[in-house]
Order: sequence, then C-alpha cells, then structure tokens
Amino acid sequence: MIINFDTITLIISNKKMILLDYYLRRMKYERISIDELEKLEKEFIDFLVVNGISATDWVSIKENEPLTADKIINQFSDVVWESILRSTKYLNKIENKISYFFECNSEEINLIIINKSTNKQKKTSKKYNKIREIEMFEMIMSGCVISDGENYNKLK
Repeated sequence: MIINFDTITLIISNKKMILLDYYLRRMKYERISIDELEKLEKEFIDFLVVNGISATDWVSIKENEPLTADKIINQFSDVVWESILRSTKYLNKIENKISYFFECNSEEINLIIINKSTNKQKKTSKKYNKIREIEMFEMIMSGCVISDGENYNKLK
C-alpha cells in the first residue's frame, strides 16, 4: 500500500514501514520524458560517469533497484533543466489578443506587451519573486516558450 502525504510517501510492506529518501526529495523541475532522455543519451552517460556509475552498475540499478534508477533520472532531469534555464535569456508567450516578450536578466525580468487588437505596446519590469530559474520554469509551464530574443530586441 502506498500512502501519499505531499512530499512524504511511505511504503508499507510486510508490516514494516520504509521511509524512502527518494520520495522526500521533490524535484526542482519536471522530469524529462523517455524520448528526451534517449535524445540526451550521451549527456546521461556522462552524468552517470561523473556520479561514479558504470554502464554495468546502471544496468544492475535499473533491473534491481527501480526506485534508485528513477531517482537518478530525476536528478539528471533537474540538471538538464537547470542548464537550459541558466542559458536562457528570452521567453515569449503569444496569445490570441496579447503577446508577451520577456527578457530574463540576472536580477529582473523586462517585459514588452503587445495588444494585437489596439496595436499598443507596454513596457514594464520586475524583480524576481523566486529564484530566477524557478520563476522561468514556472513561466514555461504556463505557456511561455524559449526564444532567441529577436522579437524582444526588435520591439525594444
């Protein structure tokens, strides 16, 4: 039986309670898909090597310790997202009537809003409410896409 309590998951088996640290650690970002993991195979192998896990060890972990394998993939996912977000400077969100163009600097976000109906432009900026990368990740999860900044810089 598995009982979920937000960040704590207890697995009850054979009348023993086992608290797994895997379930205590919330991922910082979202887990990458199997397809994405396959595309990042070389990077994943490098990640395993840096963490002292050989190819033979990885096969054994996958077969005999699936929760540990999941934990490793989750850690790799966080590393991938962190790398992407640290190197990202621009985000866009295009909606039916309004377009948002973000410049994500180290201390603040600059925003240009275009109202397509009135063709009016508004500029604003704000300090991050959270860690830069976490705030950017949340923006991506809410519909923003990573951009090269061309549109933002044209509108600047």
